[in-house]
Amino acid sequence: MSATLRAEWTKLRTVRSTTLSLLLLATVSVLFSALATSESETMGGSPGHPGDNDVVLDTLAGVFFGQLGIIALAVLAITSEYSTGLIRTTLAANPRRRTVLAAKTTIVGATALLAGLATSIACFYLGQRILQSNGFTYENGYPGLSLADGLVFRAVFGTAVYLAAIAILALGVGTLLRHTAASITLVLALVLGPVIAIGFLPEHIAERVEQASLMPAGLAIQQTVVRDDNIPLDPGMAFAVVGAYAAVALALAFWAISRRDA
Repeated sequence: MSATLRAEWTKLRTVRSTTLSLLLLATVSVLFSALATSESETMGGSPGHPGDNDVVLDTLAGVFFGQLGIIALAVLAITSEYSTGLIRTTLAANPRRRTVLAAKTTIVGATALLAGLATSIACFYLGQRILQSNGFTYENGYPGLSLADGLVFRAVFGTAVYLAAIAILALGVGTLLRHTAASITLVLALVLGPVIAIGFLPEHIAERVEQASLMPAGLAIQQTVVRDDNIPLDPGMAFAVVGAYAAVALALAFWAISRRDA
């Protein structure tokens, strides 16, 4: 396994698409978080009596645009090998197909987690500075926040976990479909499709769909303030929903890679 992990890490870090995908994640996330927080305003409050603005959620808003970079990275990590025929060389060097996929999953997941954490921290601190300049200060009921605060840590680190789960989901889908465009399209449909459909569904059905969907679960992980328009999902269940999608996709990928020809 150690040799396979080194091989997969070498492959991932030496292709140009990895750098471009991570730049896409960081740049788009930070840009859209900056835009979201720059538009946030508060009517003012007093120490201990703030408004209901979820300033942590606002600072992390851009991640849901930047996640396309993680999806692309994870899909290309496997589909590029099928498109170039390199997968035959990989499996000839290590015929244990499940070991290869396990190593690839570990490397892709860890990369997504670390990159997602760095991006989330950058979005949080930049967003905090912008919000403070917009009046979200101690005098108006919004004391400064840091990663040492429990809710903040859960939201920021949880966002990185969400991105790692999305990466594993995308890797699983890529292993199943073996085609880059089709895989990215399917993952985006899983992430964005329910969010679009919710607006057209009856309220009681829409709530169930929202509770079982990927992107709403990611938003629920980021929520730190109780509001009427919150996603009706507690953080623990939100982590479970995101993990379930990743686990199912990965299980199907392990089943498929051991039964199909390269």
